[in-house]
Amino acid sequence: MANVDIALLVIRIIIGTFFIKHGYHKFKDPHEMAGWLDKLGYKPGIFWSWVLIITEFFGGVFMLLGIAPRIFALLMSVTMIQGIYHRKYVKRLHFVDGWEINYVTLASLIALILLGGGMYSLGYLFGLNVFLS
Repeated sequence: MANVDIALLVIRIIIGTFFIKHGYHKFKDPHEMAGWLDKLGYKPGIFWSWVLIITEFFGGVFMLLGIAPRIFALLMSVTMIQGIYHRKYVKRLHFVDGWEINYVTLASLIALILLGGGMYSLGYLFGLNVFLS
């Protein structure tokens, strides 16, 4: 099982840093993101902006630490599914140069939902509920 736990740690590090990077800009200026979301029809934009900030920026931090990775992987999966929908059906982009990053990220998130964060996580260290760690 050690290899699986190492693989889960690597996935958590990559996914965590990916989402921190994507969420940082939103966290830095939530009103800019809110304006964009309002234009897309997600109203009120400021509410959805904070949903994305919590999911991406704070979720990324929690993912790195291994705190509730299944819950944040689930929230991040919803974000990726919505991203795939938006890029494929609204923007009409193709798989390459369009929605492939969301697609591959979703695969990693599904692995984290099913397997959890592994033994190299704070959730495991502190004996948090199985669903959380």
